[in-house]
Amino acid sequence: MKLRRTRDTGWYEIASTCPICGHKGWCRINKAQTVVHCMRVQSEHYFDSQIGRQYIHQLNEQESPITPPEIEDNHNVEKKPNDYLDGVYQTFLEESILSDFHLSALLKRKMTKKQIQIREYRTLPSQDRHKITKRVSDRLSSPDDLSGVPGFYVKEGKYGPYWTMAGPSGTLIPFRSIYNEITGFQTRVDQPPLELRLKGSIKGRVLREVEKENGLRRAICELIIAGRRLEGGLIEKDVRSTKDAMGEFLCSAELVQGQKYYWWSSSNKLNGSSIGAPIPYHFALPSELMENWNYHNTPDKLLDCSEIWLTEGGLKADIASDALYKPFIGIPGLNSFSIALEPLKAMGCKHLVIAADADVTITPAVELALGNCVEFFANHTDMKISLAMWDISLAKGIDDLVSRLYVPQVTTLVG
Repeated sequence: MKLRRTRDTGWYEIASTCPICGHKGWCRINKAQTVVHCMRVQSEHYFDSQIGRQYIHQLNEQESPITPPEIEDNHNVEKKPNDYLDGVYQTFLEESILSDFHLSALLKRKMTKKQIQIREYRTLPSQDRHKITKRVSDRLSSPDDLSGVPGFYVKEGKYGPYWTMAGPSGTLIPFRSIYNEITGFQTRVDQPPLELRLKGSIKGRVLREVEKENGLRRAICELIIAGRRLEGGLIEKDVRSTKDAMGEFLCSAELVQGQKYYWWSSSNKLNGSSIGAPIPYHFALPSELMENWNYHNTPDKLLDCSEIWLTEGGLKADIASDALYKPFIGIPGLNSFSIALEPLKAMGCKHLVIAADADVTITPAVELALGNCVEFFANHTDMKISLAMWDISLAKGIDDLVSRLYVPQVTTLVG
């Protein structure tokens, strides 16, 4: 098992596959490898952290890893305070651009060029990153001023170490605090990694991506069925299923595109920094108000914030805020609801409207996260709590819903 050190002594992030949920990332295990804090599989005991609800699972002798863990070296530098991050990121915005390709993709989401310009989206390119980084560092007191800023790290080159940027190429979406400080970015990656969606008694993993076939992505995968190891190519969206002698379903494997949004982070790289401690939230105002949103002034001076909407993702919050003319808080995932508590209190929010994706009624994990979210705010605040609802046939997310000129129905849950 591959592990990464965390800030909590004796606990490690699981960089390989979690023995409880079978996914990578977020889950963690103790040094003795007897207890797992899983982010996805529910248990009777749990606690809420800055990255979401963590369920406590005790491993028995059969479940505990047999081989010694492989612990990755941690070169992380502690993340700098928000005002420092904002200063470096503002310089980065001035020295970088939004490519025509990414501009076109945003325009297709019914955003105007002015809205895109005001929101300051940028492109994280695949090439010449060190040149952009050099322009940024030249405007700082020292190149080492990039230390502690997620996204930047030191790379060993032919002629010595130099500062550059980490992460897959894509569109960078700024995350802003209630004081209009940019505290981090999410990247909507150009090419999400391929993953296996498995059902039934089957295990598997993607070994490597190979050339496309008929315009669809293709990968060589390893599947383990009833102890038998199989290796072969799977094409994106192609479902391979297995039945028993009686024709009953046993298992299936489908190759799909994985996660589209990632934090712009340089964690586990030389002089790099993690986006966490704490994870950023994004406060979105209608774009026409942003030019009057002065630094260190809270947005309630510009718009009534007694009612605030909560959704997943910064871009989704931006689009919905413009369409509904409401203040939004975008969180990286519905499980990370706790990071919204303090900004909601600071804004004097009296009515919280949760705009979860419409698949909440058909996806158990999303339904569970929504229930945990409502329970958390009901226990920690006296706010009225409502749910924004719409038919999934209209759109999955609220951004697509409002882009198609629909308005959600708001139903009170607590209040």
